[in-house]
Amino acid sequence: MTNPQDGGGSSNEAVEIRYRTLTELEKVLRLLVDRHGARMTLGEMLAITAAMARLCRQEQVTIAEISEATGLPKQNLSRWARKRVGDSIALRVNEEDQRVHDVVMTDAFRGQENIERLARIFGTDRVD
Repeated sequence: MTNPQDGGGSSNEAVEIRYRTLTELEKVLRLLVDRHGARMTLGEMLAITAAMARLCRQEQVTIAEISEATGLPKQNLSRWARKRVGDSIALRVNEEDQRVHDVVMTDAFRGQENIERLARIFGTDRVD
């Protein structure tokens, strides 16, 4: 029996896909709550993840760049960044534009065990 909403697969296949997807998401969310605490919003977790991903490839990232990447308001991001200062990130006034604050990584390997757990969940724990 096929269901058009399932993309043409059987309902058993759709249920299995749903189950596997939700259990993987549950693992990720559990890891994020373990790492960041239950009081942090998903938006804050998204902002931190987006900033950290960009800081793997560049020395600094602006609040505006994080806002553009995530769609989150700059005002919220600034407030969250100030709250997280010292938690492996720092805010630095941009040398070229004093109105801009750059987010910089102070401890790139803080929480590495959590990143490694996520890598195993996603299957990205091997470099080809």
